[in-house]
Parts: sequence; C-alpha cells; structure tokens
Amino acid sequence: MRFSVLRLIAMRELRDLLRDRRSVLLILLMPLVLYPLFGLAGLVLAKTAAEQKTVVGLVGGEFLPESPALIDGDDFAEGLLDSDDAEAGIGPVSVVKLADDPGAALAGKRVDVLLKVSDNFAALVREKKKPTLTIEHREGDEKSKLASRRLANTVKNWEARLREQRFEAANLPKDFHRIFTLVDPIASKPKLKRAADELRDLLARGLPFILMMWLITGAIQPAVDVTAGEKERGTMETLLISPAERGEIVYGKFFAVTVYSFAAMVWNAVWLAIACVGGELVIGYAIVNKAGLIGCVVLGFPMAMLFSAVCLALGVFARSTKEGQYYLMPLVLLIMPLAFWAVVPGKELDFGNALIPITGAMLLQQKLLAVGGDGVPWAMIVPVFGALVVSVVLALWFAVRQFKREDVLFREIGPEKGGRLGRLFRP
Repeated sequence: MRFSVLRLIAMRELRDLLRDRRSVLLILLMPLVLYPLFGLAGLVLAKTAAEQKTVVGLVGGEFLPESPALIDGDDFAEGLLDSDDAEAGIGPVSVVKLADDPGAALAGKRVDVLLKVSDNFAALVREKKKPTLTIEHREGDEKSKLASRRLANTVKNWEARLREQRFEAANLPKDFHRIFTLVDPIASKPKLKRAADELRDLLARGLPFILMMWLITGAIQPAVDVTAGEKERGTMETLLISPAERGEIVYGKFFAVTVYSFAAMVWNAVWLAIACVGGELVIGYAIVNKAGLIGCVVLGFPMAMLFSAVCLALGVFARSTKEGQYYLMPLVLLIMPLAFWAVVPGKELDFGNALIPITGAMLLQQKLLAVGGDGVPWAMIVPVFGALVVSVVLALWFAVRQFKREDVLFREIGPEKGGRLGRLFRP
C-alpha cells in the first residue's frame, strides 16, 4: 500500500467532487440559508406573540363579587395573570363586556374567548354553593385555544383568592387546604429557564440525529459519483489500467468520500452552534453544551468512515448514477431504525447498545450533549469505537473484494443470472 498513490487518488476524487456544483450548493449553501432562516422565523414568531393581544369577552360580569375582584376596568385584577406570561413574551390581555349575542362576537373573531358568569354568582358563593363559570373558544382556532388556556389559569388564580377569603372568614389559615409542602425545583425555576432546559434536553437528542443525517447525505452522492459515475463517464477503465492496485483505488476513493461527508457534518455543526448561540443571546440561558457538541463532531468522523465504506461497497454495483442512487437510498431506510432506537425516551447507553454501530455512537453523543445526570460513560467509548472500527474494516474489505471482480466493474446492460441480490454475494 503506497501512501503517495492513495493521496493522489484521494485528491483527484475530491477535486472532481468539488466541481459538482449541485453537491456544493446542497452541502455548503443550504445550511448557510436554512439555519439563519429558522432563527429569523423564530424571532418573528416570538415578536408576533409578544405583540398579539388576547381579547376576552365577559358575559354576566355584573354577577361577579366585588371582592376579591376578578375584573379591574378592561383588564383582570392585578396579580391574577401568570407572572411568567410577560417573561415568556406573551401579549397583553383586555376584557370586553358583552351583552347581546356573545356567540356572534366569538364566531366573528371580535373576541378570542368567552367567559360566561352564571346568574347570582356572588350570592351563591356567599352561601357556599358552587356557581358556574363557563369558558368557550372557537374549535380549530389555535389562537382561541391558547387564549382559553390562559383564561383558565387566570380564573384558577382568582379561585385561590376566593378560597383564601373563605378560610379567613372561618378563622382558618390561608393554606388550610394544603396537607404538605411540596418542594419542586423545576416549578420554582423561571418559565424561560424551564423552557431553555427543555429545549436543551430536546437538542441533546435531536442534534446527533441531524448530524447523522448530514453524514449520510454527504456520503451517498460522492460515493455514487466516484463509482457508478466513473463507469458512466468512462473514466473507470483509465483508472484501472494505471499502476495503482485495486485496494489503493478503493482506499483513495474511501478517504475522499469520508472527508467530504465529515466536512458536510462539520459545516452544519458550525451553523447549528451559531444558531444555538443566537438563541441563547435572545432568551438569556444556555441551550446547548458547547464542549459536548465538539465531542459529537469528533465522534462523527468514524461514523463518516462507516457510511463512506458502505456506500462505496454498494455503489460499485451500479452501472449508472441513477442506478447507484436506487441502490443507496434504501440504505437510509435501513439506518433509520438504528437511529430512532437511540432517540427513544429512557434509552441508556450500556455495553449491549454500544456494540450496535449507529445506535451506540448516537447514544454516546447524547451523553456528551447532556448536562448533569450520570455524566459521560467514558468506559463505553472503547466498545463504541470498536464497533465502528470493525464495521468500517468489514465494509472496506467487501468494497475491495468487489473492485477486484471484473464481472462487477464491467458488467453490461442486460438480464442478470441470479438477480442483483445474488450478484452481491457471488464468489
């Protein structure tokens, strides 16, 4: 095995791959446009939500008790709206008293939600009976549903004040209804902090999947181009009659495809990191583990080697680029179950999972991105990398074996004995 020959072939293949404008546009320009566009869309949605006013239609407001008050002018009484709403960027609320045909006001979108007060509500409360408050919203209208949930929380806060007033009248402590004190560290956090933590946990599971998909995307097209594409262009014969051995040709193409696939993942990881940092500046809390993201990128290199080796081994059977895509696209469907297994809630990295190439690597990436918990299981790095290395070696051996078969490299168009599946494993 001559390193100078490997380098020459790898550089030749990389140069040819970079001349393919479609691949360059897909790999380089799409993240450049896509991730900033997603971030801008998120900012626009957040600004729209902050400026969007919720209008509550009140029916029977004259039956409400004066103390504690539910309505103060055209707004709810101070302190009844959730304090987290303003922090989360939710827009203001106004109350409109309706007398005639409240249903038409709701259907005509003059109000977002209705609050109907039953007759003699205040009197029934004083008599310790249970009057009725009814909330109505428009079915299928997301804005109306959100307003309904917000109104329900406000009414519950007002109910707590009524309860405290009743306890005070009976010479009971205000927290008489509470049997014990619950200390919940999650509920005690500000709403934005809770949202940032949830987003960080979601990214810990989602980012490895996104990076894995870009690894596949960056491997399939180059692998097809350097195998079936060369056959189609008629340059494969020229390469085969050169002094380079078949194994050297395979390894040169393998390194070129690996570099291309890994570069595609790194480029996307950079823009994902920029998008996450921008989100952190907006909400003021960390949403991604930067050191863990770097670890995910490093772990992506052996995964890029695996995808490149498998794609080369399969792509060499195709007679044309179109046929090569037919061979390799089902590979994505085969990898999906392994990837989805890694994102199942509660799935932990153990020795058994570590030996599954894609699943073990993605679970390790999730541990690298996670904050707190049991920490990174460093002992699992050896089996994870070991499984990837064994898989890469087997795939490369299979690819070299196929490159040494003339019936694979120079097969002609026509009926095939034993079918395509039989040809894959023909000695």
